[in-house]
Amino acid sequence: MPEPVSAPGVDTIVAPITAAGAGERGAVRLSGSQAFPLGAQVLEVLRAPKPGHTGAGRLPLGDGVHADVMLLVFRAPRSLTGEDVVEMHLVGWPALVDELVHRLVAAGARPAERGEFTRRAIATGASDLPSGLAVGRLVGARDAEEAAAAAAQLGGGLAARHAELRDALLSVLSLIEAHVDFEEEDTEAVGEEELREGLLVAQRIAARLARDCAIRPPSDGETDVALLGPPNAGKSALFLALCPGASTTVSPVAGTTRDALEARVVRDGRRFRVLDGPGVRAHVDDAPADAEGDLDRRAMELYVAGLPRHAIVLDVVDATADEDPAGCALRATWIGARPRVAVHNKGDLLPEDVSPEGLTVSALTGAGLDALWYAIAAAAPAPRAPDLATRGEARAVAAALPLIDEALSAPLAGALPVVALALREALQHLDDEAQVAADLDEEVLDRIFAGFCVGK
Repeated sequence: MPEPVSAPGVDTIVAPITAAGAGERGAVRLSGSQAFPLGAQVLEVLRAPKPGHTGAGRLPLGDGVHADVMLLVFRAPRSLTGEDVVEMHLVGWPALVDELVHRLVAAGARPAERGEFTRRAIATGASDLPSGLAVGRLVGARDAEEAAAAAAQLGGGLAARHAELRDALLSVLSLIEAHVDFEEEDTEAVGEEELREGLLVAQRIAARLARDCAIRPPSDGETDVALLGPPNAGKSALFLALCPGASTTVSPVAGTTRDALEARVVRDGRRFRVLDGPGVRAHVDDAPADAEGDLDRRAMELYVAGLPRHAIVLDVVDATADEDPAGCALRATWIGARPRVAVHNKGDLLPEDVSPEGLTVSALTGAGLDALWYAIAAAAPAPRAPDLATRGEARAVAAALPLIDEALSAPLAGALPVVALALREALQHLDDEAQVAADLDEEVLDRIFAGFCVGK
């Protein structure tokens, strides 16, 4: 085996890297400063691996019996973890894989902790945090679509999207600060149309990223709970009852809620993110044909389009009102395959001898809320592990998009300093999420001096 190259003093870790159970092939990975010596100590090396080629060895099992092992070695820093790495491939018999790991631990390796290979790759610079997050998403994927998206992110998709948004924001910020901070004759080539085009590019990228964030499962082991129902079904009152202390507007006038609201609740040790939004009209085409009607329609469409894919949906109706078949059918279409809990609100207004089918609650008195929480918890299993979808990206987008939209709807002259602050905040969120210690002022100045003849 080759001489070790990894820095001394870094312990060597070992773990199987194939799925548990029997299979055609099993593999064990060693990573660390003693990976090569430990591999040679445990195995009989028949053919030492050379760069770009496999090696051969065998694991003695006693009484002259051996198990053939194929060897792959990767020198630091050109390896998965950035350390010396040895991979040992053999027949996928669980007892054989366990025996190999046991002997390597007895020889001095340490069993790898969960995610430690990825963590070491980030620590040595062989990988970055977005790629590590993609590994977590791939491991925790709940369906083929999520697995495909995670695999694409692991191949550079997430890092590329991250970098694309950052570059667009930085470009616009540099144009704005060149326009604001330097003499007009130095930056006379910068006009409102150029700034507007840059904002449009950033807006498109940020909007696409916002959509991606909306369909990802929640972070930190949260479970999303989304309220959906017709106008004036008491959704806002129920939102407040489920999330004490949350701020929203409750009104007897249908359609009061337009903005999507969210609040976080811990219930029986489990974390929930509760979402509320505009009422869903069954007959969208019957809404008033005016600016207010258009606003209601657009708010409803945005809320429904942004429902997280795995959210538990509370289908809330007014227990005192007749069911609207068209409305029920429309909500069922939008809920799709998501877990659904049917909720009859305003149960305190029902006569005592009336009891509708399903769960009846009163947001006003609190009756039935404990049963509702039980139904929510039963509707979907608790997350097996914290999902790694980055809320930092969503926060960055949320910080930039409203001001970009506002700037694009009016002359930019009076809004530039405010937009610049929003862009700086968005960039800071992106850098914090990626754990990048960037000098933003230096980057902005570099772009300004590269693009303009400042101080001529």
